[in-house]
Amino acid sequence: MHTPLTEHDPARETLGTLAAPVPPLTETIPALSAYEAFSANASLYAIAVVDTVRRPVGILNRFKFLEQLSRPYGRELALRQAVSSFMDASPLVVDEELSLDELSTMLVGDDSRYIFDGFIVTHDGGYLGIGTGYSLIRRLTERKHAALFHMAHHDSLTGLPNRQLFSAQLTESLAHAQQHGQHVGVLYVDLDRFKAVNDSYGHLVGDLLLQSVAMRLRGAVRAGDAVARLSGDEFAVVLNQLNAEEHADTVAAHLLSVIRQPHSLDGHEAHISCSIGIAVYPGDATSQGALLRAADAAVYHAKRFRNTFQRYSRDLLQGHAVGLQSYGSVKRAVEEGHLSVYYQPQVDTRTGALYGVEALVRWTDRERGLQSTPELIRLAEDSGLISEVTNLVLEQAMTQVVAWTTQGLIKDLTLAVNISSVELRDGHLVPMIERHIAATGFIPGHLELEITESTAMLSGRTAGALLTALTSMGIHLSIDDFGTGYSSLSRLRRLPVHAVKIDRTFVEDIEHRQSGALAQAIILMAHSLGLSVTGEGVETERQWDFLEANGCDRVQGYLISRPLPAHEMTAFLNTSTFTPLSHRR
Repeated sequence: MHTPLTEHDPARETLGTLAAPVPPLTETIPALSAYEAFSANASLYAIAVVDTVRRPVGILNRFKFLEQLSRPYGRELALRQAVSSFMDASPLVVDEELSLDELSTMLVGDDSRYIFDGFIVTHDGGYLGIGTGYSLIRRLTERKHAALFHMAHHDSLTGLPNRQLFSAQLTESLAHAQQHGQHVGVLYVDLDRFKAVNDSYGHLVGDLLLQSVAMRLRGAVRAGDAVARLSGDEFAVVLNQLNAEEHADTVAAHLLSVIRQPHSLDGHEAHISCSIGIAVYPGDATSQGALLRAADAAVYHAKRFRNTFQRYSRDLLQGHAVGLQSYGSVKRAVEEGHLSVYYQPQVDTRTGALYGVEALVRWTDRERGLQSTPELIRLAEDSGLISEVTNLVLEQAMTQVVAWTTQGLIKDLTLAVNISSVELRDGHLVPMIERHIAATGFIPGHLELEITESTAMLSGRTAGALLTALTSMGIHLSIDDFGTGYSSLSRLRRLPVHAVKIDRTFVEDIEHRQSGALAQAIILMAHSLGLSVTGEGVETERQWDFLEANGCDRVQGYLISRPLPAHEMTAFLNTSTFTPLSHRR
């Protein structure tokens, strides 16, 4: 089975890579030398003090040391006294082979003293380097982010990318192909009669078959190509940098042969075939949504015959009712008023005052009732109609907020709106927002656009330029679901974002040590980058209290209110504010 590669085994990660090799000072040297070292390096947090054989005997904390020197005659005393007179003689000293998890337990168990004061790392008793609680928290958080990113973007059974990551990979492939004048092939692979295997041999064998198919698909294409499991027995392949459109046919024929070979599964030999639909950029379609619809139409046609592949042609789409159904259903929902905007309040934790509302789209189908919002967004993205959905949300929400302001119900309310990764590249977002601002009189500085963490990290130059253009209009940007992606802190610092939202999965279990520590780390890191923080999914007062006590700026969730339609939100605006922790005692 194909499994994702990791840089290292977290269970074996030790302090060797965490220790900064800061030159130590000997205990008898004048303290003025420490002052000169701190003055020469503004980022130097601490200095270890060692004896003549480089065994650590103490540590100098920058701020405590400089505070002592700032007292009357402090500088004069430093000229005459040794470093040992100013050091902490009981530092935390740990061996480089100690694991990060063991160290984190020690730091938490010591009331966080060494998170601020730092600790010394040794090798066979000799000084190796300095570490801080902040660097440890960052490393543990990055590790957790990596695991969560993989879980959120990969299929748990096969280890392949899921639909979300597949969409991001395809977006990047198309952008690269457009820039370099290349072809990109999309293959939809649907197993034939998979249900029969499941019914005959049971779900365990069925799962083994899916794993076997995934491994064969991954092994049958190049390393630069992408293979994903979309759902059930449906897979997708992205063929990058094709020299000619016809090469996709050659790969499809090879995949048919590979899948047809017998699969040995837990003592059973299963035989299965597949149907493959092919669409190639730019000949068959030039946008991602159209390309996926073309591949879907092709595989639908191939399924009629099974064990074959079908290239897309315009005639296929005309007879492809299933592929057009999602497009038609979303289009009707937009045009016939089946979509509406609900509002969920966001509250300032310090004052209890209403800070803003998040606009959330809801789809009520005439025959099936209230539909899943994630499903609506997926269908809208797949059918190329996500801009129409966002256009509707912006129009309704901006108009409503301006109306509340005119009525005197609110003042300076922030409106948060989610933006799809597709919209960061299709070129329609900026003029759409400008049009609604002009039509409604909405203040740009009160608009906050939310993009997911993974979208922010995967954004290319086009998306980066668009984000910059939005902020130049005064619009604020927020990273949604923060903590579920794998953010590079240096990359995050370069993005023009103003805020982050702690993902609800952390908030749900915030009273557990690990989730609480991660929430604390996210707040700490966000504030260090000058970003405000919102905790979402807050359902209990304990969760609110924890977030407020740790400096979280705002909260959002069912404790305050569920998402409300406009008329119910109007009534909510007349209610009293929530009382924060600091005012309850």
